[in-house]
Amino acid sequence: MAEKTKKSIFGNYGINAIFIILIGVLMIALSFGLGGEGIVDVLKMVDIADVILVILIVLLWQFVIGLILVVLTRISHPKYRIIDGFINVLVAALFHGITPSASGGQIVQFYVFKKQRVDTGDAGSILWIEFIIYQIALTVLSAFFIIMRFNDFYSNYSSLFLFVILGFIINGSVIVFLIALAKFKKLHDWIKNRGVYIGVKLHIVKDPERTIENIEIQLERFRNEVGHFKDHKGRIALVFFMNIVRLLIYYSVPFFVFMAMGQKVDAGLLVDCIAMGSFVAITSSMIPIPGASGGTEMIFVLMFGNLFGQTVAGAAMLLWRFATYYLVMAIGAVLFLYVKLKKVRE
Repeated sequence: MAEKTKKSIFGNYGINAIFIILIGVLMIALSFGLGGEGIVDVLKMVDIADVILVILIVLLWQFVIGLILVVLTRISHPKYRIIDGFINVLVAALFHGITPSASGGQIVQFYVFKKQRVDTGDAGSILWIEFIIYQIALTVLSAFFIIMRFNDFYSNYSSLFLFVILGFIINGSVIVFLIALAKFKKLHDWIKNRGVYIGVKLHIVKDPERTIENIEIQLERFRNEVGHFKDHKGRIALVFFMNIVRLLIYYSVPFFVFMAMGQKVDAGLLVDCIAMGSFVAITSSMIPIPGASGGTEMIFVLMFGNLFGQTVAGAAMLLWRFATYYLVMAIGAVLFLYVKLKKVRE
């Protein structure tokens, strides 16, 4: 039975990977079909040194995520290595990329943590705290850019404005829900009782007793993780700041991509590109298919098309998507094989 489940899981990953590749090929074909020779001409202007810079910035983005994991893991495992954190997040990036709504990354991180001699209980604490702080940083930064660029964005991107706001509301609601979950016992009881009852009525929940038991375990674990905030305020503040840096690095990648395309860019445009990068990320987060493939590429071209033109934006999208998605997943795949073949570190 376990063998069948295992094969089924990896079968799904394989199907998702094929789907992502097909979408990537389709987007390339559409880009060249719509942009024609214009995109080819833009790509011919790409400076290899600037492309290397883009790749280094993407790796820096992943490295900061790894450092965040190291800072949190060293609460319980002081000797946890930086290289272990870097490997962990890159493997997670692979499974974030090939599973719907990036749902598979954290599951695989438990496996990687086990290989790195971090027990399951501590791994759960680390990943809970990392997720909560990341969501807070994402919501704060998104709110800042929406307020800062509200008038300009509403005027020039009215058709996309609703989706950006909706994405912000969804991500913000996650934080509100988590805070309410930590503070209000009545919400716990409602989820365990009324929430499960609704799930049964909608035929979502098949085994209410087991579901309630699992919810109680998860809620108790969540309360324990929230307690870590009080015991490690300085470290939590550091991780919040690191998450802001992590997001700013990621949002700035399009700026350096356009620079690699030979476009005239300056410090003022950097702020615009970072804001647009955040809007692309928050909008594409609502797309539930693996890697938000197809939708992310389209949103990128629509967002940056007003700044650089559709043809240049289409060419930039190809390089941006390769560096931030396909390249990172390829590295993650290699490291995943390395982790699987490696014995548990003594």
